[in-house]
Amino acid sequence: MLIEVLIALAIFGLSAVFLVDGAFVASRAAQQMKDTRELEQDLIWVRSEVLKIADYDKFSEGGEINALSMGLVIWEADVEMTQVLDLYKVTLSLEYEGNTDYGIEGGVRQSSMYLLRPTWGNHPDFSTDRTRLLDERRRKMQEYQDEKKRGYR
Repeated sequence: MLIEVLIALAIFGLSAVFLVDGAFVASRAAQQMKDTRELEQDLIWVRSEVLKIADYDKFSEGGEINALSMGLVIWEADVEMTQVLDLYKVTLSLEYEGNTDYGIEGGVRQSSMYLLRPTWGNHPDFSTDRTRLLDERRRKMQEYQDEKKRGYR
């Protein structure tokens, strides 16, 4: 009888240890998910603020933004013209210092995207290529129209 009670207490003690440990693991995982979500939210906000800059000179210079959970974010942008008129490939690099209060370590994030920015075509860095693309498109349209006229005759 006494042995059965001792075995039951041992089993109960082991199960209590596993339950408490599981609760701590779940709590840590939930906190880590929360911190990751805040970091991602800040990254989205910083990226949207940077993409609001319409002036090419200001955009290409880069800059700094203070974010809530990431601290100071230093951003740089690399812009390349594509073969599509007024469409630019932008590689955005965000370097952030982190925040010990939120448990966020510093780091660097890089993302690439395509932006349609007709106003950038007038900038000296792109005006020659833009003119060449426009002339190419006009020539192709003229060829297409000439072909179409020949087909109707």
